[in-house]
Amino acid sequence: MKSVKLESPAKINLMLSVHGERGDGFHALTSVVVSLVFGDTLTVSINEAGVDCLNCSNSAVPTGGANLILQAADAFREELGESSYFDFDLDKHIPTGGGLGGGSSNAAVALCAMNQLAGNCMTKERLMVMAAQLGSDCPFFIDPMPATVSGRGEVLEALPDELAKSLRGQRVVLFRPDFAINTAMAYSRLIESRPSAYESLELAANRLALFKDSGKLEGLLHNTFEEYMGLKYLAIPCLLAELRAAGFACLMSGSGSCCFALAQDAQEVSKIRCICEEAWGSSIFFVETSIR
Repeated sequence: MKSVKLESPAKINLMLSVHGERGDGFHALTSVVVSLVFGDTLTVSINEAGVDCLNCSNSAVPTGGANLILQAADAFREELGESSYFDFDLDKHIPTGGGLGGGSSNAAVALCAMNQLAGNCMTKERLMVMAAQLGSDCPFFIDPMPATVSGRGEVLEALPDELAKSLRGQRVVLFRPDFAINTAMAYSRLIESRPSAYESLELAANRLALFKDSGKLEGLLHNTFEEYMGLKYLAIPCLLAELRAAGFACLMSGSGSCCFALAQDAQEVSKIRCICEEAWGSSIFFVETSIR
């Protein structure tokens, strides 16, 4: 095998409840995460020249050592104990700074691809440990099944089969304003507003239990960041309020700035598009996709 081509999906948080700071500098959270059909594509091949090389279709994406793909290559090589190097060709569609997990997905998928090229010498559990060292969102993408996430993001529990099955195929519309939100800045806004910014573990657990009992998404949708990012970026809560007034379930994903709405058919997608474009302009990022 000389090259591997894998999908690198985006994710959305159907619930994201931040509980407070941990002793290790991270935040404790509870989340429900699903991957989407929409995403990037990563092709990985062995580099015979003894150097890692990353090419990306989006020139705005940094391709140096700060990119998580190259950090994943370093981590994989160290874990493998061999001097293996790789070429990475990233076809980029997930917007950066959108709360869709693009960089984390790319890094996790890079680990999976390198593992395939190395003969699948590492178990899924071993890959997930490596992924957690790269970023809190990364472990989910090693095996991106609908899951509840806790800890700092590295503790995963797959949703019950019937519940996961009911989510798959759900039509989702993604829309993003013409600005990104830095994750570190988003967390700093929560810290500035502590303790009122944080939600109790009990409240999140009750919301999750209700979802597992009823299977209804409307009662699950919640994002701690939405209120506090909305204080800085008024365009987000204004549009979401308009969509909710029109009867659509919607939410900001992750720390933003990308948001999503649930739709039942093409007619609803069209109506959501009209509302979004009227608020943010016709050139906004707008994608129709579905839960994987």
